[in-house]
Amino acid sequence: MRQLLISNRARITPPSPIRKLAHLARKAKKAGTHVYHLNIGQPDIASPQEFFDGIRRFDQPVVAYELSQGNEGLCNAWSGYINRTLGIATKPEQFMITEGASEALVFLFETCCDPGDEVIIFDPTYANYLGFSTIAGVNLVPVLSNMENDFALPGREKIEECITNHTRAILICNPNNPTGTVYTKEELQFLFDICEEHNMFLIVDETYREFVYDDLKPLSIFHVVPDSSRVVVVDSLSKRFSLCGARIGCLVTTNEQVLAAVLKIAQARLAAPTIEQFAAAHMLETIPDSYLEGVRKEFLLRRDILDAALRQVPGVTASKPKGAFYTFVQLPVEDAEAFAYFMLDEFSHEGKTTFIAPAAGFYMQSEQGRQKARLAYVLEKSSIEDAVATLAAGLREFAK
Repeated sequence: MRQLLISNRARITPPSPIRKLAHLARKAKKAGTHVYHLNIGQPDIASPQEFFDGIRRFDQPVVAYELSQGNEGLCNAWSGYINRTLGIATKPEQFMITEGASEALVFLFETCCDPGDEVIIFDPTYANYLGFSTIAGVNLVPVLSNMENDFALPGREKIEECITNHTRAILICNPNNPTGTVYTKEELQFLFDICEEHNMFLIVDETYREFVYDDLKPLSIFHVVPDSSRVVVVDSLSKRFSLCGARIGCLVTTNEQVLAAVLKIAQARLAAPTIEQFAAAHMLETIPDSYLEGVRKEFLLRRDILDAALRQVPGVTASKPKGAFYTFVQLPVEDAEAFAYFMLDEFSHEGKTTFIAPAAGFYMQSEQGRQKARLAYVLEKSSIEDAVATLAAGLREFAK
């Protein structure tokens, strides 16, 4: 029998650098090793009670399909919540509820671009953007940012030299995953001006919007450009409310043509989860505005604990993030991925090991990340300290 061939799209879609080592973590756990997960943005903070209250309030006799554009109550509640907490003026009809921010991004690649079109991103970037774009047949064009200057935006000339007749959008994550960089109002305006001049979309992933530190305030692109039809926001409840498994995200735009086109794609997949949308609507209507401030302060504490611990590890250079809950580190190794494999497959320190995300998978120019890793400070204080001590022990052993 001749070999059956899979599609080129499937063959070239990159694996997640965050999850592709998960089988080794499972193996280590089965062998009795405790694994500290600094590899993935899964907060350990309890999900809000208001969400579970919402689940209990669901009393329909059938779990039916929701509207393809999303539960009306959730669109109303989400719009009201961010308008109240951010001081902006969205409308419920500008929201499209999706299965996490991930689906929103796939929808936008498919809506804003034809196969072969291009979207500019900034290297390093959220690794799954690479997978989403490949699935949609879109080419991501990286513009390099550097750890040495805290991953600041490159200059206009560097960006514009990447624009071609096929460039349809700039995509940015603010606050940034994986670097923790927070872009200013001036920087967002700078990107919008480029998009305006070259007639492109500006897609802003605001999944981590409220997680900003050092006296910074949450900033949305809607603070900068309230009603432009070229702006689309991608948002999610996953991180700020510890609801990763609920898979509730959205896209928000004043562009009626984009919303109508996305709706056709959304109809083909039917709907996002019914009960989770109902519960999320109840949560957003009842949760105190102070909730996120408490969570933000907890992540600020964790950031400072991780940063202080990393600075005690010989040979490690760490960037100090201004937002989100990730830190980029330069490790004293030639190959951070080989080191990550070693930590999970060969090493334990006092019955423990640390799972990190090698940074090469966050770069389209993968060599740039060869000696770097992304660490997520999503564990409580003592676990972060133990995880770094274990990491330090692993570096000593790996160097032998």
